[in-house]
Amino acid sequence: MEKIHCYKTSDGKLFEDSLQAERHELFLEKQQIVEGFLASELNSYQAIAQRAIARSSIVNWELWKLKNVT
Repeated sequence: MEKIHCYKTSDGKLFEDSLQAERHELFLEKQQIVEGFLASELNSYQAIAQRAIARSSIVNWELWKLKNVT
């Protein structure tokens, strides 16, 4: 048997990496507004793959702001 260390987010998902867990938790908090923007005409990236990249970039930006902007 092996003991493991992981991070559990509020929706029950497990992550080995704390940064991945933080990203996911932030996305859960901001999901409605992010998805609203991605569905809007202001989002130029409407293809599925592009939306995934845009979603990831938005979440990473929001996480960066929380950690770096005072």
